[in-house]
Amino acid sequence: MRPLVVIEDSPPAYAGALADVHASGWTLEEGWENASEGEVRVGEIASAADAAAALLAVVAGAGLVAHMRAERELVDRFCDDLRRFGPVDYRTASTPRGPRLTSEQRRLVDLLAEGLTLGEAARRLNLSRRTADRRLAEARGALGVETTAELLVRTARSSKNRPPL
Repeated sequence: MRPLVVIEDSPPAYAGALADVHASGWTLEEGWENASEGEVRVGEIASAADAAAALLAVVAGAGLVAHMRAERELVDRFCDDLRRFGPVDYRTASTPRGPRLTSEQRRLVDLLAEGLTLGEAARRLNLSRRTADRRLAEARGALGVETTAELLVRTARSSKNRPPL
């Protein structure tokens, strides 16, 4: 799932979001023009025209990391419009950064969330079952849960607030 991340006027949270999205294996492209599916566009939104350009990038299939430096009304409207395309990861300066999964762990968890068994997910990722099991155990440890079911619930819950990274 492509990331849709909105940061409200917080350079540190914006830098953190860029690092999170990049660490998840996405390539970041500056600006909203000429966006295409499979890429993540990043930039600042300070006006309605910026918001419209960013939304067009999402319509074209791109993910985005947007640093909002606009009035509350525009921020709210932009987030509402963006939610039509998927869950929005909305952050402010006070949003805590928790532990993160590596891109490899995240891909495995995403396949399990789609309903694949661990063996099926391992085959799809060209991993041995043992390596997949080890990655899954590391993911559970990173998020501080004991079972795979808890891991899937936790990542599904965080996906509503924060897109998969």
